Amino acid sequence: MKYRIYEILIVLVVLFGIINTYIYFLKQKQQEEIVQAVAEPFVENVVDEPKTQPQKEISSSTTDWNLILVNKDNPIPDNYKPEVTIVEENFKVDTRIKDAALQMLTDARNQGLSPVICSAYREPDYQKMLFNKKVKEYKRQGYSQSRAEEQAALWVTIPGTSEHEIGLSLDIVSKEYQILDEKQESTDVQKWLMEHCYEYGFILRYPTNKKDITKINYEPWHYRYVGVENAMFMKEKGFCLEEYIEYLKSFEN
Repeated sequence: MKYRIYEILIVLVVLFGIINTYIYFLKQKQQEEIVQAVAEPFVENVVDEPKTQPQKEISSSTTDWNLILVNKDNPIPDNYKPEVTIVEENFKVDTRIKDAALQMLTDARNQGLSPVICSAYREPDYQKMLFNKKVKEYKRQGYSQSRAEEQAALWVTIPGTSEHEIGLSLDIVSKEYQILDEKQESTDVQKWLMEHCYEYGFILRYPTNKKDITKINYEPWHYRYVGVENAMFMKEKGFCLEEYIEYLKSFEN
């Protein structure tokens, strides 16, 4: 009789637990239904927000004359012939950038500096001569023809792909130091130009931290005209010309 009572008690405990569990899940389901009923009217009225598209921050276009991209992958168009004029001594530039170039040089000199143009517009034949000369230098060092051309192209742009052939670039050095090497960046002339060239529409075309993109070694003397608005925008964003063109293309495609 004693054991029978124990069995009955155990059964009652189990039944009590089952009933409590059932009541718990029933309450949970009722709460979920209440929440869903309250939320449904709001969910139905929710309109998906359109995804925000990047906005173009400048009005320039890749077709603008001052943004022509010339490099190993983008040769000069066959019909391209710049109208050039003398900027200083016998150095010529595209007529449209003469005033900006002269103003930049004049302002630098007014600061007690001595900038000197050492190269500007180049006729195609002259560019070929410079390139072939550099190739010969490497061949004298034992390089094969193809290897010599690869090395030469890091310093002298392949004919037909040089910015000097479009009249929008200037090589400027310090009168006190006229060697085209990386020490040029330490001259007061280059320090001033690198800081202020943007104000006149120029950029340092081949910065040292963009060599992988430009495919040209660091040239702290080569300045390219792109226009003041573009130059200032590129400075703000840290773009080289290749990167800037890609930025503009992203809004044109």
